Amino acid sequence: MASQRQVYILVLSTVVSVSLGYAVKEDGPVVQTQYGAVRGMYVEEGVIFLGLPFAVPPVGELRWKPPQTYKKSWAPEVRDGTVPGPGCPMPGCRHHPDRDVDHQCPRDFRQSEDCLYLNIFAPNHVINSTVKLPVLFWLYGGAYVSGTGSALLYDGRILANKTSTIVVTTNYRLGALGFLVTASGDDDAEGNQGLLDQIEALKWIQENIASFGGDKDRVTLFGQSAGSDSIATHLISNRSADLFHQAIMLSVPLSIPHKAKWEAVRLGNYFAEQLNCSHGDLRCLRSKDADAVIHATKKALKFINNPLRAIEMFMNWGPTVDSDIVPGQTIDLFANGKFQKKPLIIGTVLEENVVFINMGFKQPITNKLKLAEVLAAFVHEKALAVFREYSPQKSKDYRAILSVISTDWMFTCPTRSVARNVASVGGNVWLYLFDHVWSFKHLWESHDCCNGHVCHGEDLPFVFQTTRLIDVNMTADEQVLADTMAYHYGNFAHTGDPNKPGPYASSVKPAGLHWPVYNKDNNFTCLNITTPENVLMENYRGEKCDFIDKLNVYP
Repeated sequence: MASQRQVYILVLSTVVSVSLGYAVKEDGPVVQTQYGAVRGMYVEEGVIFLGLPFAVPPVGELRWKPPQTYKKSWAPEVRDGTVPGPGCPMPGCRHHPDRDVDHQCPRDFRQSEDCLYLNIFAPNHVINSTVKLPVLFWLYGGAYVSGTGSALLYDGRILANKTSTIVVTTNYRLGALGFLVTASGDDDAEGNQGLLDQIEALKWIQENIASFGGDKDRVTLFGQSAGSDSIATHLISNRSADLFHQAIMLSVPLSIPHKAKWEAVRLGNYFAEQLNCSHGDLRCLRSKDADAVIHATKKALKFINNPLRAIEMFMNWGPTVDSDIVPGQTIDLFANGKFQKKPLIIGTVLEENVVFINMGFKQPITNKLKLAEVLAAFVHEKALAVFREYSPQKSKDYRAILSVISTDWMFTCPTRSVARNVASVGGNVWLYLFDHVWSFKHLWESHDCCNGHVCHGEDLPFVFQTTRLIDVNMTADEQVLADTMAYHYGNFAHTGDPNKPGPYASSVKPAGLHWPVYNKDNNFTCLNITTPENVLMENYRGEKCDFIDKLNVYP
């Protein structure tokens, strides 16, 4: 068994290098690309290519500019594809040579503004094959301020092999470096740079994935939390419409609004003040080193931009509504039918907000008046209606009921709303709920509030099945659960239907339920992903979500 620290790093760190994997074989595969040859590595499950650049490094005068297409040849040298590229700079992640490991960063983690790299994982049978496999393109979470596609948690080798897909993980710029908006004139930072990085990586897939055995005409976006929020944004944006064909969205915080430009400019002004720069002075801001920028980014996480929308503080850096990349608030555009009609899997975990409520409120909420005050900070004059609907019983700590309310409002009910809006126009959408409490000891070492609960992110080790990379074993029931997820996601990648295998689909064929399309004709049935086996549920949280929908507290 792995140590407590190893397990903690696997699940909670978003910056562990995939090169820490196992069973690497010598004499890696060589693939010819338009840039020259690249050598990857063989592993037990197939082949891996790491650290492939998809854009020009966004440094110097390119800081806060849209990504520039990568065109440089590395021929006649053979590029080393066995080492991941640096992660994008993020708060709270610094190398400490006097320590073996930091809880957020391993010793060997590298970060740099030169971070626009992606990784490719392909199964064994793609080697020397003419078959083109569908692509699963992963976008990580982290509230748009942390994360990397090279996290060990997101190592795609096992998922690729079990689903017969090409798994791609990518970096995108974070925090102020990825989402700064200024209002200084011709040289404005226009925001959404991180989203444009994602689009540039998708363009790279269209032009290059065939060299690695992938089918550019079968690209599935999948992601979690902020990564899933990014996907929701791509579904309402014309800029990325032709670059992917369907999506899997895990735990989308749809009730957190994206900033209006004026709000983003206010945040940008505060950020500039922390660097002793005038508002919008890009020359001054570009003169600051990355450490200073990240320090100011972290300070801005506590900036209260709009007191009437305190919920924004959960994602202070992130997309800005503009006339181009982000045309409006996501849930509003879905409600008005202004989204791409593509096959969609979407869902949540049972207790999404337990971890966030306990992080935000370190001490128990001991009386109902304080609970009412907290509700008023978020839903204002509608707080009394919420209080009456949930009718909290007397308790020594009201954080538990606050977690239930906020999970419904921020995750469960807006997710249902999106699914129903897709279904209302005849779209194919499948809804799920993940509610298994994992068996791994000490996994929530620094968030003991999650022990015995199904917290935000608890499904990720089962999606990628990466616990085995550090010799942590699932129970037999958990392995079945993970394999049913691989089966459904693999089928979806191949055929657009989680129940229908393709000719080269998943290598795992667990006995499982038929997962109905989510619509009125099927009694709004969703898949409950759980142990010892999955079950079907009709109209999950129906009464509470009907209330939340009528209350209209979505952005």
